[in-house]
Amino acid sequence: MQPLKLLVFVGTEGIYHDHAGQGRFIADAVSKAGDIEADFSRDYEILADGLDAYDSVLFYTDVGELTDAQENGLLTYVKQGGGFFGLHTAAASFHEAKGYHEMLNSFLLGHSKYMDFTVNIIDVDHEITRGLSDFVVTDELYYVKHDPSKSHHLMQAYDPTCDETHVMAFHHTYGDGRVFYFALGHDMAALENPNFQETIRRGVLWVGRRLQ
Repeated sequence: MQPLKLLVFVGTEGIYHDHAGQGRFIADAVSKAGDIEADFSRDYEILADGLDAYDSVLFYTDVGELTDAQENGLLTYVKQGGGFFGLHTAAASFHEAKGYHEMLNSFLLGHSKYMDFTVNIIDVDHEITRGLSDFVVTDELYYVKHDPSKSHHLMQAYDPTCDETHVMAFHHTYGDGRVFYFALGHDMAALENPNFQETIRRGVLWVGRRLQ
């Protein structure tokens, strides 16, 4: 079987993350096993008419704006069976793009201080999480506006600073496409975590229907 073709898209006007450097790191990391072939792009126009070349797209984005053509191109791609992976600040992106956030089922409301916390696996039988154990990560613990009735939850984390538990990873379908959101990914401390990297790899393969 040919490697899955992945686009790691980094479009950002944010200032708190090295999205370009970290996006390239992600593209390189997921390509090492040979079952994924990742391209990296910051060109927004690829969203309007260039996604058909890919099995999956991973958004590592922040703030920004989408034109109607770009948003419609992305949503049509997913509806028609393309895989979409939203990472970390993908939930903090394109505030005015209602269709995008409906597809993602996530909108950033805030986050904890940068700290160590434990990510708990709550579905141990899913292809993305099977064999993974709870793990400690240094990151921001995200609070997102999210309709839990529309998605299946895979991971969560407890925030002792506000005595609340928040979803960290979930998936659902959008039209004929698969969507996966993973809330971690602030900086290299998270990206170099082996559990983070394995979740990224499996999530990309799952939305691209290489994992059932």
